[in-house]
Amino acid sequence: MNPEIKKEAIEVFEQYPLAKVVFITPDIQAFLKEDRAKIHNKDYETVKRSQVIAEPSEKKEVESKDSQVKEFKKSAEQLIAFATTAETVEELDIILQAGEKRATVVAAFEARKLELTTNQE
Repeated sequence: MNPEIKKEAIEVFEQYPLAKVVFITPDIQAFLKEDRAKIHNKDYETVKRSQVIAEPSEKKEVESKDSQVKEFKKSAEQLIAFATTAETVEELDIILQAGEKRATVVAAFEARKLELTTNQE
């Protein structure tokens, strides 16, 4: 893997802690959605989190949801961006149950939850 691609992937995973995969084009543009990467450049590289960041031990994975939420208490813009990439309703519920009250964030999360549940049916 190209060192520039690896560096960009690490930066993306640090910015989006719940992202599991990133798609990076040869001109080092990162996308969280594969279709966006295809539109930008058909020669993109798929990078999984486990390829560039050491997986935490099982003990660390069992961290309380509260600590995950505190770590993810970001700006509304970052949370809304996360909502568009969430793959499960549970990921969204963690933050909503922690007391997120910003209307724009809640609306984005609820819209994504509806999208996810509609796609499952």
